[in-house]
Amino acid sequence: MIALEHITVTADDRKILDDVTFRVEKGETKVLLGPSGAGKSSVLKIILGLWRPDSGTVSVDGTEITRLSEREQMPIRRRMSMVFQGNALFDSLTVGENVGFFLREHSDMTDAEVRDRVDECLEFVNLPGTTDLLPEEISGGMKKRVAIARAIAFHPEVILYDEPTTGLDPINAKTVTELVMKLKQERRVTSVIVTHILRDAFAVGDSLALINEGSIVFDGAARTLLASEDPFVRNFLSEIREEANLLSL
Repeated sequence: MIALEHITVTADDRKILDDVTFRVEKGETKVLLGPSGAGKSSVLKIILGLWRPDSGTVSVDGTEITRLSEREQMPIRRRMSMVFQGNALFDSLTVGENVGFFLREHSDMTDAEVRDRVDECLEFVNLPGTTDLLPEEISGGMKKRVAIARAIAFHPEVILYDEPTTGLDPINAKTVTELVMKLKQERRVTSVIVTHILRDAFAVGDSLALINEGSIVFDGAARTLLASEDPFVRNFLSEIREEANLLSL
């Protein structure tokens, strides 16, 4: 469904992405792993069409979007949603207003239809009855679920997640990963997830791509990653495991 072919992005004489190539099949959950600054979040911007690569192509369902104008990209972009690392909720709006914001701005739905869709989305993320609360009145884990509710309001085919469980305690992190799997199973959503948390990557990923300094150094199944003899892969996995052990003390 999504194909990146030889994507290169340069900024300030530094290669942010270097010959990045991978595919995400329809209904698949693809996890992008790697150290901070490796270029993972940049890939999401390329898929959304927010950045144009210096070279290479991005295709969605066989349509190359790389050189399309903003107007030409809009129908494809509307099939995608983004869950931001910081949630990006509007502090002055209620939970219900946040979830329904883009529906009111970019659809012809009536107020009643928007309210029904908001209730449906909040029910899906197990937050019924929170419509009138402000973001400051709910926990960090609940805010993440509100962000997911907003992301699914348009019934997207693709959802992009930027570090969806970072900063959450294990219980809330598990809730978020379960929602990702629920979206795949019940709505057949295609997902691309940026994370550095190995536990979450293995929990939800059908395939994993490991990025280092803008280049793909591994692309395949989790069990293959664990068996890799590549020095960088082994070192990355050992550091992540050590960090996880320290956090569990």
